[in-house]
Order: sequence, then C-alpha cells, then structure tokens
Amino acid sequence: MEISELKNQTILITGAAGSIGRELVLGLAQYQPKRLILVDISELGMHSLLQEMAIHFPKVKLNYYLESICDTAFISALFHRQHIDIVFHAAAYKHVSLMEENVCAAVKTNIMGAKLLIDTSCKHNIARFLFISTDKAVEPISVMGKTKKVVEEYLLFKQTETTTTQLSILRLCNVYDSSGSVVPVFKARIQQQLPLEIKGKEVRRAFIQKALILELVLKLLQFDDSTGVFIPGQTNVLTVERIAEKLLKEYADTSIENYPITYLTLPEYEKQEELLYSSREQVEASSEDVLAKVYTPKPKLNLERLKHCILAAEAFDSEKAREFLDELTAYV
Repeated sequence: MEISELKNQTILITGAAGSIGRELVLGLAQYQPKRLILVDISELGMHSLLQEMAIHFPKVKLNYYLESICDTAFISALFHRQHIDIVFHAAAYKHVSLMEENVCAAVKTNIMGAKLLIDTSCKHNIARFLFISTDKAVEPISVMGKTKKVVEEYLLFKQTETTTTQLSILRLCNVYDSSGSVVPVFKARIQQQLPLEIKGKEVRRAFIQKALILELVLKLLQFDDSTGVFIPGQTNVLTVERIAEKLLKEYADTSIENYPITYLTLPEYEKQEELLYSSREQVEASSEDVLAKVYTPKPKLNLERLKHCILAAEAFDSEKAREFLDELTAYV
C-alpha cells in the first residue's frame, strides 16, 4: 500500500487513548484518512485525545466509543455498521505487577478481547490487522507476557486459515516515557523529592522513542505481504539505573550518588533482560533497517486449552486461568 492511499481507508484503533494508540491516532491523522474509529474504555484518556484532535486535525472524520473490546455485541455491531479497512489493536493491560494479581482480567482483555477482534476481522475480510505485542511475550515468565504470547500464537495460527486478511504482529520493546512506565514514575518522584526505587541494579531494557511507532507502522503498511512477526530494527538498551541517572541530571541537576535510591529485589516474574526474539526464531534485517521480520516456528496452540483458559477467567477462577495460561505457553 502506498501511504497516499490512507486517505481512502477507514481505520479502527483500539486502546486509542493509550500511549501507543495515541501515537497512532495523531500520526495517522496527518494523512487525512477517510475515517478514524477510536475505541478505549478510559473516559479521561478519550476526552484528552479528542481535545487534541480538535485542535490539530479538526477536519478528520471520527467515531469514538467508550466500550470494551471484550463486548461481543459491541464488536459485532461496530464491524457491521462500519466498513473498516485496517485494524490496529493496541488495547491491552500492560502493567506486569498488576496482572500478576489480576489473572482473570489479563486473560479476558488481553486474550479474549484480542481473539474476538481477530476473528471478527477475518469474518469481515478486513484487509489488514496489526496486533501490538511486546518483548515480554518472548519466552514469557509473567502473566502479562504469557497473555501476549498466546495472542501471537493464535494470530499466527489464524493466518494459516485466511487468505483475505493480512495478520501482522508488531513486537515492541519499552516505549520511552510511555504512561505508567519507569520514566514518568521517576520524573514524578524526583519532582516530589521522593527516593527512587530501582528493581534490580543491573536490569537492562530495550527502548524506542514514541515517534518511532508511526514510522514502524507506516513501513509495515507499505509491504505487499505484511503477515507474520516484525520488530524494531534498532533499539537503545539501557539499565534502569542509567535512566535514573539521566533523569536526575535533567530534572534535579544532581547525580545518582547524591540522591536517595532504594534498590529492590527483582520479582520472580520479571527478567534481568528482555529479548525481542527467541533462540528458536530467526531475524532477517540489515543494521540500517527500521523494521525487521522475525521467522517463527509453526504455531502449536492448543485451542481446547485456550477455550478453557478464557472460560476460567470469565468465571473469575484465577487459579484455573493461571494453570491453563501456564500450559498454553509451556511448550511455545
């Protein structure tokens, strides 16, 4: 697809008011698409986004919905009433520690909601569906990472069944200064002159800038075949301590040695370092490529276990939901 063709496209963006969704909305609006359809459950977030759109892109046609992606009736009505060409699925629960204590919510939103969108998109022969995933889905150890891995596997499985909808996965690392991430948390604590808390002194994380999200997505849209898994070709790897050092210099004009730091033990559900692809995956890209394709093993998702995992979550049976989630990702 040529980027100029976006003006003829009706685009659905879920999680539109989140950090990634917001970048997509504001970025794609520059190309004057036929219509943007925004879905998010955050009233405050949606209100803020709409105000920004009214200022910068008043002529872009919008529909916006404060609805859950898990609502089957809503999703069905939405796809029947709107002629959607492209779906960007960014809606998800992303906070690792919160999802450890809310397994059912993680499974329902991250897996059931995504599955509903994927199935409905294929049923309606949507041209392209892009799922925003995370490096935490690579050999996952957290509940959040496992839910994302299951969706990756389901999408790759679904691709073998359809020839009309191009199903893509954009597996991102940390987005620098995204809402709820370590950067704004550190900024807020520095402004309040509170000690900084660092989990694991040598923890390393790969980062990309928010502005790169749109560039990655536009690049992906230009591929004749955008099916499969893609990752950023270039990232910036930093220790959390290095981030604290940078922010202290910028916002408090002091060094890390002169500021109170509390070092915490890294929880068992977090890794020392996240990777964008596993040892069983292959990456094709040059060092200059903004986007790299990942070649993955054939999906082996157990659909019966997936069904029972979702049913357990709907029944608010956290123990069973976690058990099925562990089984679904144990061999992947």
